[in-house]
Amino acid sequence: MKNKFWLQTGLLLTVLLILTVLLPQQPLDPWNLISLQKISFIMFALAFIQTMGSLLMHYFGSGTGSILSGFLGGLISSTVTTANLAKSSKVSLDPLVSSEVLVFLAATAAMLFEGLFLIWVGSDEHNLRPSLVLMGPILMCLVLIFFKIKIKGDLSPSRKAIKEKVDIIPLIQLSAFIIGILSLSKILQKFFGFEALLVLTFLISLFEVHGSIIANVQLYNNASISTEDFNHLLALSVLASYSSKLFLVFSLGSQNLKKETAKITVYLLSILLVSWLVSLSF
Repeated sequence: MKNKFWLQTGLLLTVLLILTVLLPQQPLDPWNLISLQKISFIMFALAFIQTMGSLLMHYFGSGTGSILSGFLGGLISSTVTTANLAKSSKVSLDPLVSSEVLVFLAATAAMLFEGLFLIWVGSDEHNLRPSLVLMGPILMCLVLIFFKIKIKGDLSPSRKAIKEKVDIIPLIQLSAFIIGILSLSKILQKFFGFEALLVLTFLISLFEVHGSIIANVQLYNNASISTEDFNHLLALSVLASYSSKLFLVFSLGSQNLKKETAKITVYLLSILLVSWLVSLSF
C-alpha cells in the first residue's frame, strides 16, 4: 500500500480527532440529538474502524486464511463479504464449502464485534446489559469457528483480497445517513411511539446495521429510550442483519452453502434469543 495513502489517512484521522475535541457540544436540534461535535465523532469512529481493517490487511494480507479474510472483510462490510463468498461458493473446489463457511462466520463475528465497539465508545454510561446482547452471538461465532477448524484441519487461503480505503465522501454520506436516522427515529417515536422505532430499526439494519446501532446509542445517551428498549433494538438490529445475509446466501450461493449457513443461522438466532433474555433479567 502506498505511503501517500497512509499519509492522507493519518491526516484525515488527526483532523477529525481535533474537530471532535474543538467543536461545540451544543445541540443543533430541538431534541438535543445532533451537535457538530457528535457529527465529527461519528465520522472519526467510522474512519478509525475502516483504517484498522486496512492496516491489518496491509500487514497480514488475505492469503493468511479464510478467518482473517472474513474478519477483515466483516470490519469493512459484512454484507459485501457475504455476497462475495456466496458467489464464490458456486465455483469452489471444496464441496463442503468449508472456507466459505469460515469466511461467513468470521465476517459475522467482525460485524458483531464492531457493533460492541460502537456501543462502548458511544455510550456515556458503560452499562453491561446492552453489551450482553452482542456478547453471546460473538462467543457462538468463535465456538463454531473453532469446531470448523477442527473438522477442516488445514485452512485454505481466500482467493481474492478485500481492499478498502478511507474516503471522506463516503464518511460524510454515512454520517448524514446516521443523522437522518436519528431525526426520523425521534420524529416517529414522538408521533407513533416505540413500535415505529422498532420497525425503522429492522428496516435500516437490513442494509446498515452499524448506522442503526450508532443512532440508537445516541437515543439511549439522551434518555430518549430506556435500557430495556435499547436492548430490544440491538437484538432486532442483529436479527435484521442475519436475515439480510441469509437472503444473500440463498440468492447467490451454492446448495451446500445454503444448507450450512441455514444451520449456522439457527445456532446464532438461538444464542441471540438467550443473550437478549439474559440482558433483560438484570
